[in-house]
Amino acid sequence: MSDSLMVKPEDLIDCAAVAAQIRHAIHQYPEIGLNLTRTEQTIVEALKSFGCEDIHTRVGGSDVAGVVCVVKGEYPGRTIGIRADSDALPLNENTGAPYASERPKHMHACGHDGHVATLLAVVNYFMKHQHFAGTLVAIFQPGEEGFAGAKYMIEDGLVERFGIDEFYALHAEPSLDVGTVGFISGYATANADVFEVTFEGKGGHGSRPQFAKDPVIAMGEAILALQTLVSRNISPQLAAVVSVCCAQAGDPNGVSVIPQKAMISGTTRSYEPEVQDTIERRINEIAHGIAKTYDIEADVKYTRLYPAMYNTPEKVEAARAIATRVLGENNVKEISRTTGGEDFSFMLQKRPGCLFRLGMKDADHTAPVHNERFNFNDKAIATGAAVLASIALTRMLSNS
Repeated sequence: MSDSLMVKPEDLIDCAAVAAQIRHAIHQYPEIGLNLTRTEQTIVEALKSFGCEDIHTRVGGSDVAGVVCVVKGEYPGRTIGIRADSDALPLNENTGAPYASERPKHMHACGHDGHVATLLAVVNYFMKHQHFAGTLVAIFQPGEEGFAGAKYMIEDGLVERFGIDEFYALHAEPSLDVGTVGFISGYATANADVFEVTFEGKGGHGSRPQFAKDPVIAMGEAILALQTLVSRNISPQLAAVVSVCCAQAGDPNGVSVIPQKAMISGTTRSYEPEVQDTIERRINEIAHGIAKTYDIEADVKYTRLYPAMYNTPEKVEAARAIATRVLGENNVKEISRTTGGEDFSFMLQKRPGCLFRLGMKDADHTAPVHNERFNFNDKAIATGAAVLASIALTRMLSNS
């Protein structure tokens, strides 16, 4: 592994400073979902200011603000895709930053503005140093927060159109110190699925329940029964979560009315496909079994949103070794997988690679992600960009 392929954080100070200012602009006007018109425009303008010409917009569809920028080196080599997500969350900001969100209930509370900035710093650096072998494909993806933006870009031919051999990405991690990164091999995030169970009986008067078929009783029993799904159906050596997060029945202004319908919904998390299959099957069996017990009907909707993200072990090993060369052994950590969802999984289903975690924590940055006080740490941009750039340069020359 040649030292000439290693980019240090100090090599990116100027690029990181420019990227930080762009981050503040994106942070101030956050957008939610897939069609991030202002964010898309900001990214494209930044890329053009770096001298980029091979820029593709609306990758993912006419209503998907997916931006792809291709930077070719002077010599032949492999093609490495680096992805940054770009959407925000429906949250009111409370950071007190001078560039705080101007939009009510719109906030970059997961660090996606920082992900964009970090990738822009990488592109800026590559445009200034084009004597490399291979091709960098910079991917700016909207709609990670529940909209499956990565899936749309994959279905629009992202891999085939740009000839991508491997994918890499990072994500802000407030539990790690700024200046450090963390790696997870194998399953890193969980299958993120949702379910909805509707029980339909026969409504009636609360004073004469014998003439009704009460779906509320079935709903209550189902909430309790679903809690046995993990403890009595999944091996203790594996991991799974089933959470009922919503229950709706009746009307608070109609307390003497037994409703016709009752509904529960929630989320499930797992890693292995066989565990996911078991959870879906047992939710159906439990719901329909309870419905039959109470002589009512059950309708079950189970939706598989994001697949579990599997970091290719050999690519993790290679990326970790590169990060160690860039940052030093003490700044590269082994961390645990989470039960959160991540739609970078769609890209890793198509090509090998990995996502690593980028440390945020210092005296001024202690809030967790998805919190009204979270603010991406600008000091982390150079760290993240150095690791991504070094991974790209090294993997472009790899034969394995």
